[in-house]
Order: sequence, then C-alpha cells, then structure tokens
Amino acid sequence: MSQTIQFEGSIENGVIRVPEQYVNALPETVDVTLAPVSVPLIRIGKRSKAGELLPTDFSALKIDARGWKFDREEANERRQGVCGY
Repeated sequence: MSQTIQFEGSIENGVIRVPEQYVNALPETVDVTLAPVSVPLIRIGKRSKAGELLPTDFSALKIDARGWKFDREEANERRQGVCGY
C-alpha cells in the first residue's frame, strides 16, 4: 500500500474495525494514529485530487500588530549580525 487511508471509526473493547473496502489493501503491519473526531485534522492539498497545493488550501492569518514597534534599521542590524553580511 503506497498511500494513506483515513476513516472514522469507533473503539469497541479496544478494537477498531477497518472498513471492508480497505481490508485487502492493508499490509501486515501499519502505523496507527488516533485523533478524536472533534479535533480537525490538517490535510495538505485536501482539495486537490493530484496532491498538489492549491491557493484555496490556505487561509489568511490575522495578527493584531497594533502597539508593536518596528524599526527597519534595527531589523537590518539584527539580520546582518545573524547572516554575517
């Protein structure tokens, strides 16, 4: 099996049943990761069938920077000290 499968299931007496459509495709040994259904999983390229990332796979990150002081000269000095140029 060269790809990852994902499904929702329930645990009954410590047993998780694998859906029938995946049983024959599974190798003898697998890595298992469990996450509660209420916790969203991060899926890279989930909207793309070919696996590549699309612009719609990203959302904007909003940071309130009011009150932050930014000094371009100071930032450049720090960069020169770290990068050596």
